[in-house]
Amino acid sequence: MKVYENNNAWIIEDYLDVNLVEEIRTIIKDNLNNLYKNKEGYSTTGKNSEQYWLIHQKYNFFIGDSRFYDFQKEYKNQILNRIKEADLFDERRKKDINLQYINAWSVIGEENSYHTIHNHNEGTFDVISTLVYLEVPETNVENESDNNIFLVTDSGPRNLFYNKNNSYTSINPEVGKLLIFPGWVLHGTYPQTKGIRQTFNLDYGLRLKENNKNNKLSYS
Repeated sequence: MKVYENNNAWIIEDYLDVNLVEEIRTIIKDNLNNLYKNKEGYSTTGKNSEQYWLIHQKYNFFIGDSRFYDFQKEYKNQILNRIKEADLFDERRKKDINLQYINAWSVIGEENSYHTIHNHNEGTFDVISTLVYLEVPETNVENESDNNIFLVTDSGPRNLFYNKNNSYTSINPEVGKLLIFPGWVLHGTYPQTKGIRQTFNLDYGLRLKENNKNNKLSYS
């Protein structure tokens, strides 16, 4: 597991268990025709790029396949364990951290598709964004920008703007690679040059359990 930190911004990079990767790939494939979809989403653009929603709170859409909710329980545990292992919060907060799913989706993009720079603020500073790569182009090459995701690490929860001299981390997609970061971190992707790229994304609300109440964590 790698942890990138710059001021308040952080990114966890790791690999998801291969069985979980295959499980979510199968669930999405089996339900693809019944998922709520956008030809171009909030940031998704380019040729033949589709965004398939498994959970979309705004449109009250929830996937009917019970396998997804079983998967989500184990996935959430893996996310929680990595956040705690990364030592991003003090011991008291690590003990009380709770995650509540917000939205879940999969993006399938072909040649020339990409994501414009954006964040997943969801109206709150306390969102944890996660993504797993389910498929990447065979032509993908380490240390080349084609297909890479880039995350702006000098943005902050109260300063989301960036400029020409912004600091960013560029990460090469691989099947099974898992990324976890605050929803306010600006990010986007370079256009892919070949093949198919598919991701699974799930956003969580991050809360502290105190006196049986869900209280927001503060990054400030």
